[in-house]
Amino acid sequence: MEAILYLAALGGFYGLVYFLNHKTPRPEGCEEIEATCSSCSLGHCGNHPSQQIKEIKNA
Repeated sequence: MEAILYLAALGGFYGLVYFLNHKTPRPEGCEEIEATCSSCSLGHCGNHPSQQIKEIKNA
């Protein structure tokens, strides 16, 4: 029973932190950093071109 309460508390804490993180506004100047990223060799970075969603243009 104690393990279930512990896991529920951890899950609740994670949910609260996740919610508060997404509610926090981006700092000023953050857009400029993303625009000037030269895409290093880290393929898992969110700014890497392989991670960007590309729009499919219909001709």
